[in-house]
Amino acid sequence: MLLQLRAILWAQWRTLRNFYPRGHYTSLVFTVVMSALWYGMVATGATGVGILFSSPGRLAIVERVLTGGLLLAFLYWQIVPIVLVSTGASLDLKRLIVYPISHSRLFGLEVLLRFSTGVEMLIVLTGATIGLLLNPAIPWWSCLGFVPFIATNLFLSVALRQILSRWLGKRRIRELAIFGLVLVAALPQLYFLAGLPDWARQLINRFHFPWWPWTMAAQVVLGRPDLLVIGVLAGWTAAAFLFGRWQFERGFKFDAEAERATVTKPLKPAGLLERLYRLPAMLLPDPLGAIVEKEIRFLSRAPRFRLVFMMGFSFGLLIWLPIAYRSGSDSSSAFASNYLTFVTLYALLLLGEVSFWNTFGFDRSASQLYYLVPVPMAAVLVAKNIAAAIFVFLEISAVAVACTLLRMPISASKLVESYAVSLVMTVFLIAIGNLSSTHFPRPVNPAHSWRSASAGRFQAMLLMIYPIMSIPIVLAYLARYAFDSQLAFYGVLGFSLTLGSLIYWVAMESSVSACVQRKEKLLATLSQGDGPVSA
Repeated sequence: MLLQLRAILWAQWRTLRNFYPRGHYTSLVFTVVMSALWYGMVATGATGVGILFSSPGRLAIVERVLTGGLLLAFLYWQIVPIVLVSTGASLDLKRLIVYPISHSRLFGLEVLLRFSTGVEMLIVLTGATIGLLLNPAIPWWSCLGFVPFIATNLFLSVALRQILSRWLGKRRIRELAIFGLVLVAALPQLYFLAGLPDWARQLINRFHFPWWPWTMAAQVVLGRPDLLVIGVLAGWTAAAFLFGRWQFERGFKFDAEAERATVTKPLKPAGLLERLYRLPAMLLPDPLGAIVEKEIRFLSRAPRFRLVFMMGFSFGLLIWLPIAYRSGSDSSSAFASNYLTFVTLYALLLLGEVSFWNTFGFDRSASQLYYLVPVPMAAVLVAKNIAAAIFVFLEISAVAVACTLLRMPISASKLVESYAVSLVMTVFLIAIGNLSSTHFPRPVNPAHSWRSASAGRFQAMLLMIYPIMSIPIVLAYLARYAFDSQLAFYGVLGFSLTLGSLIYWVAMESSVSACVQRKEKLLATLSQGDGPVSA
């Protein structure tokens, strides 16, 4: 198995090495620094856990926190990667099934790769293990209770990953599945806003049932195992193994391409949706109208785009709701009174990944068509920008409708203000997005609902770009505050829109020039594929 694992990891390394252009060390340095900061904090926490567990005089505290701590580790390992829309490193079975490797060995390799979803918990458990070995009041073998607990998490993680992959492979429920998982991330926000309901309190109390795997593991770690505890813990591990292996085998039989295939239906008269699709081609001259229609059709059918679009008017509302209307706060505060504007700007932030920063990402190798047909590259970029602006308008309208349905205090003046602010911000976003799309392209599979579309180096640059592009909006609000006048507010917005239009014109010329000069490099990058290990 180790030789096969080494061969797979070597192939994955070569895929990644050929994917990123040589000499681009900025993204590597940024990734290393951010990873060092994050795992440094985790290691600090693990050190604190080790110090606590190594003290003989604190056994009572260890006993109180151990069961709850293992429960949190279990939930983090299984739920947090899903909520964060990240499933860790995993085998791409459709690329490996042709090789003469038994299913049992592939399952073993998959289990080993599932360590990538719980690295933080492994670091914390390592600190706890070292602390237990240094504690003279606890037998040295007590730390072995962590072994079946970790194995149970690995097997269950394999099963959940396979279930999630099949859900996402079904045409009817993939967006709804991810959409529901993303909304789970907003539950803590609602808890702080409205408090924990009674049914949730009763559910949490049931987690203290004495036969759960984290409870049994805690008994072993505390040095109080017996045959019943060992038997129950072994039973949980065996059940997780069988469940994981069963779901892994089902993954071999699942044909994602067949599920995504469009069923041919008899031709019907054009309905309302079809008329809306054809509207840009009727209003705009060719080839501009045809490209806009193609973009709208494609994006509205892409799972990745639909997920982000739905998150804008759902997750965006919930994530900012406690800040604006938290209990005991003044509903007339600046944040609450401009809640609609904040949510629309957050929706623009989400849409940037699939609409602005990487406009050729979904086209991938099909981008070659733009160089073969007699269509100016400027027309292609303008058409993509128009399609993005249309979806921005629809997103803001959806946010306004959602706020109305939730009976939030949204006035007509605030709605106009949100459209005006979003228009100015969109012009700046599209201008910079055209440059990033031609200088930092990256192929993106539209069927992958949880993968990032931005290049690593450009993600680092976004930390500076977003604050800079927000300056005109901030100046407009400062002008309204200083002069106490809506005229001053819209005057600054009008000036900012003019400035943004000039920047867009200059950026368009630079982007078109880059498309011509970087043609071979751009097409080679967009034609890259995935490796045997998916992330």
